Amino acid sequence: MMLQDDLDQKILRLLQRNGKLTYEEIGAMVDRSPSTIRDRIKKLEDNKTILGYSAIVNQEKVGINSDAYLAGDIPPDKAQSAISSLYSLENVSEILRVTGERRIMFRVRAASNQELVEVIDKKIRPLGFTNLEVTMVLEPIVRYPGL
Repeated sequence: MMLQDDLDQKILRLLQRNGKLTYEEIGAMVDRSPSTIRDRIKKLEDNKTILGYSAIVNQEKVGINSDAYLAGDIPPDKAQSAISSLYSLENVSEILRVTGERRIMFRVRAASNQELVEVIDKKIRPLGFTNLEVTMVLEPIVRYPGL
């Protein structure tokens, strides 16, 4: 585990709020030179503290109108294969190992509820998941990664 100092923590918080900030902008906010910020960010990327950058997209504007979290159990002998298959599905955006009766939780997005049902029935259930619980997202309140 790589421990960050106070400056690294400040840089991480700023990038989580706005990943498009320049080295100059971050430097001005934390009273450091742009080259120091560049070096710090490079170190955080190299040691995998920063895993990547992404855009927060309005789902409705790209045709995603159905969003659900699924939780299920999978026999141990099928787990690795099922998780790999989930990872390859375009509709699955997040996969988590969790505690409780259902051991795997994942997020599925689709253009419609009908498409969501088809993805669950034709692509997810055949992987061997049992005790599947589907929780539909009615309205996102806050949907931002990071802090």
